[in-house]
Amino acid sequence: MYNKIEIIKSLPFANNFDKNKIEFLARIAEITEVSKGHVISRQYENSHSLFFLLEGHVNFSISVEDKSDEFSVGKSTKKFTPIGWSGFRHPRRYATTVRCEEKSVFIKWSHDNLEQFFEQEPSLGCEFVFFILNKSLDLLSHVRDQLAGLNNADWEHEIGSKYRFLNPVDNIVVPQALALFRSSPFFEVFPEAIIRKLSKVAQKRWYIKGDIIYKQEEEADGLYLLAYGNTAICFHKDKENRELTIEESSVISFIDTPGYVVGWAGGASGMTNDITLAATRDSVIYHISKADIDKVINNTPELSLSLAKRLLWIVSIRLRNARAGLISNSYEREIIAVRNIIEQNSTQLSVNSGLHKVPHLLNSPLTLDDAFNLLFKLEKNGEALEKGIARLILNILGKVYKEYSFFAGLKHVYQSVTEAPSELGEEEIRESADKQFIGIFENVPHIITGWDNLPDSPGNIFIYNHLVNHPYNTLPNNFQITLDSHFISSMILYKKYGSPSIRVVRVPKAEEYGHENYYERLGHINVYTKESELIEESKSDKIERRKNFYKTAGSYIKNGVSLALSPEGTSHSTDLSPGEFKPGAFSLALSIEPEPLIVPIAIANFDKRINQSVLSVVIKKPFRISEILNGNKDSREMLFEFLSGYREKYRSYISEAVEQASEIQNSKINLSFFEKVKTAPFVIDKNLFEKDIRILERQIKRSPERKYIFYGSSTIRLWNGLKKDLEDYDILNLGFGGSRIDYCRHYFDRLFRQKSLESLVFYAGDNDIGDGKVPKQILNSFVAFYYKFREKYPTAKFTFVSIKPSPARYSFIDRIEASNSLIRQFLSNEPYTCYLDVFSEMLDSNGNVRDELFTPDQLHMSRKGYELWKEIFQKNKENIFTD
Repeated sequence: MYNKIEIIKSLPFANNFDKNKIEFLARIAEITEVSKGHVISRQYENSHSLFFLLEGHVNFSISVEDKSDEFSVGKSTKKFTPIGWSGFRHPRRYATTVRCEEKSVFIKWSHDNLEQFFEQEPSLGCEFVFFILNKSLDLLSHVRDQLAGLNNADWEHEIGSKYRFLNPVDNIVVPQALALFRSSPFFEVFPEAIIRKLSKVAQKRWYIKGDIIYKQEEEADGLYLLAYGNTAICFHKDKENRELTIEESSVISFIDTPGYVVGWAGGASGMTNDITLAATRDSVIYHISKADIDKVINNTPELSLSLAKRLLWIVSIRLRNARAGLISNSYEREIIAVRNIIEQNSTQLSVNSGLHKVPHLLNSPLTLDDAFNLLFKLEKNGEALEKGIARLILNILGKVYKEYSFFAGLKHVYQSVTEAPSELGEEEIRESADKQFIGIFENVPHIITGWDNLPDSPGNIFIYNHLVNHPYNTLPNNFQITLDSHFISSMILYKKYGSPSIRVVRVPKAEEYGHENYYERLGHINVYTKESELIEESKSDKIERRKNFYKTAGSYIKNGVSLALSPEGTSHSTDLSPGEFKPGAFSLALSIEPEPLIVPIAIANFDKRINQSVLSVVIKKPFRISEILNGNKDSREMLFEFLSGYREKYRSYISEAVEQASEIQNSKINLSFFEKVKTAPFVIDKNLFEKDIRILERQIKRSPERKYIFYGSSTIRLWNGLKKDLEDYDILNLGFGGSRIDYCRHYFDRLFRQKSLESLVFYAGDNDIGDGKVPKQILNSFVAFYYKFREKYPTAKFTFVSIKPSPARYSFIDRIEASNSLIRQFLSNEPYTCYLDVFSEMLDSNGNVRDELFTPDQLHMSRKGYELWKEIFQKNKENIFTD
């Protein structure tokens, strides 16, 4: 039997209640015992009562539209878990359905009775509300724990950047505190006099991109109100570890709305920060200290109660947003999460708001463009509520936007091929298509291994297991561009050889005019398969057709054009791949003199949706089929025997591709924070290195063209013994000043005018770290430099020397290591590249920097340091140099 008075006495805030107040709360309370399966609250029904769980187990769930789908967004067995606190705010509806997982007991109060009590006793009401707020944080933390466990590394923050004003401006206009506070929804319940007082005590704080504004689990010191910029809400499951870096946290959401309270916990006494907040762009924030809040607000009971309810409102918004993110990422049901967001706000939105259309526009790839254009428009020009909801929806739709962008890219390529000018030749169109596909595929998760297995020269046969396309990628004319073959042609063959390959494609059926128009302009080799239109032909006709195919395909290979085809003749899913191998590709190789190599390429996940998988490719060692047949080229029996066993071997290759994709998807390395940071255009100080560059230009004029160039910052410039240390190679040293990666890119055209180059060794990034750049920014700068280099020297070797662990920058050791890891991962998918690890060699067995490798300034290297580098370069000379 439960005693209401004893229960109320056990509440922490009841210590300040006298006997009469406790007895009053007991009189208006009710003890409720319910059986398993009982529903305590139903989503969207009037929130008539507040419940505290006393004993049992409850499940919080959300349903959408027809209520046929119900999604669990949290569970709790904790005593005093609050239910129904949404009744404290408009529109006073339950936000979730709460169902008992077992027999449970609750104490409850009607909201009407509580409001009367709060009106009579605002001080006690304030303590009551703060208790609810504290307990509600357990629910929020539970949802965030689940979100942090999901792989969100590919969430896109600046989605739709072409619609947004991302370029830095000379003069940032930051609103005055009073104007900002007046426009903030958080302060709308406070009188004008209080808003004026708060604006006077608010301090303006500036944060640069990458700064930590406050840390999770540290004592909260006040309210933070965003005035300009963008911030990331970051969360780590290991809440007790205060030494965790931002890179180890998961990004839950982003806030870039002026007037939004980005830090609320300091508004209450004894609170710790529930999240870490980081600036993802240069930002301005108004801060009101806890002491000033107490002076202005908390000395008046009615105002204290208003503040407590407002803080509870902030937590409710964050809980709603986190639950939407959980549905989106855990259930892969982004559109359902969007519907729920809009439904929860439907009573406050105008019936004419465009937001009501969004879930319907998201249902088809053909109307996604309309959906995103509408969201970007509302985010920029909508009413205050519309702006906030549109921004939240855009955060939820990060993966959908990536898939939408990919689909838009497919449409663009199709259009550019089928409508290419008649004067363009087939090879030119294939090359243009390859370049466009590289741009498309670079923006989706992928991994390629086995680059070293590719032959040095084109003109060979590349076989692959052909995968079905996911229906989502079907163009409006019902044509499906095969993703796997285009990936191989562009991301592997074109990148490796710098020239377009030729493919074998099936003859389409009459109704597949989209297929025919596309491949006809690309000029690929047509073959009949069982999926083509049936034709009547004699045995001799069939033999003649095969001969013509061998003749056509053979002429391309003899002319140094790579040929890509699938030996299966049809497509399968990854799980069922490969199908039965037909002898055509292998017989073709046997018919050509000199015999080309056959290069196996195993692929996985091209049959899945782009936003739910990692495209995976494994390139295996090439072989000559005649060697497999021991020179018996005409032995059909030996060929079929080989094909029978080779299919099983190929299956192991595909399993390897599946496994490496899985390793990436399940990686514990969370790069989500890095993924959110975009590199603003770098501002070049034209006078900073001009003297150095002119000296180098004069040096270049006096020197003949060199095969090998070392380029980068002062670490390269100060390698005085470089020519002697690597005397077997004719090296030109173009290191300058304390340059950053962006400066290296800026001066590239002035310093690299020679027509050909065999190998470039590049070192930079040290000074970028010193400037405060985070790893993703460094990667962005590096990729921009690398692509500029590749435009001029497509087949030259490129070596990136890892950023060294200088003692002077040891506090940034995690950023250095993460930056190296990101660049290493990027280069693993690029041909003719080498990642040279000096970082680990410059640490001792305990992971400490070897001080003897550095000069007294603890930044530049000593002669011992360069001696170590000499050894590392000599060990890796085959990967770095061409001789």
